[in-house]
Amino acid sequence: MPLTEEQKEARAAKRRMTAALKAEWRAHRDEAKRRDWQEKEMYLTREQAAAGEPCRGCGLPIIDGLGNWPGTMYLTAEQRVEYEADQERYKEMHSDCDAHRWSMSGSRATHCGYCCPPIPMSREQFDHIHRIFTSSPRREEELDIWERTLTCGHVVEQSVHHTNLHPSFSTALCPECQMTRGVVTSTKTVEASARKAEAERKHDDRVARAERELKMAEKAAVEARKKLNELRVNR
Repeated sequence: MPLTEEQKEARAAKRRMTAALKAEWRAHRDEAKRRDWQEKEMYLTREQAAAGEPCRGCGLPIIDGLGNWPGTMYLTAEQRVEYEADQERYKEMHSDCDAHRWSMSGSRATHCGYCCPPIPMSREQFDHIHRIFTSSPRREEELDIWERTLTCGHVVEQSVHHTNLHPSFSTALCPECQMTRGVVTSTKTVEASARKAEAERKHDDRVARAERELKMAEKAAVEARKKLNELRVNR
């Protein structure tokens, strides 16, 4: 017997809630791990990593000095054996981590996004990112506004650039709960085009107001000049 529309919607809502709760769990897991790294002072400085100090998560070097792996299609037979052994070792060490991988340029050691504390950005990287953000100022009229319903039932607003048609934020900070929550549904409430039209309307209003004030000031100046001339003639 086919499902009714209400049953279909109920099942879809259940799937959305399940996905949101899973994203929330992952966020809480990762936040707890970062707190653990901080409390146990597991973060290495760039200088320590460059000096060869091993990762305090997995014990492998951060920078091993072996150079980057070539593309897999360019591996020699000897390199392929070593590469595949490294991949197998990684899978054994992090089979249940369900996290991204990261490595440093010039190094072949692969690290786990859940187990291995990252090292800080270099000053050059920080300056580069800073230049990108400061060279592209935030323009409110280019932002859509989305309402996101969270697993706790609270709703938060987020501004997203209009070119991002399907924002993929799976979690958001709930200011009422003061914790990260999974996003169950997202609804666009304000289009960037509407905000742009409103900004242009306000700008046009300001221009029109300034033009009226200028005309009034010019008229007042004419009257004042006329009065001054009369005073000079009748002195």
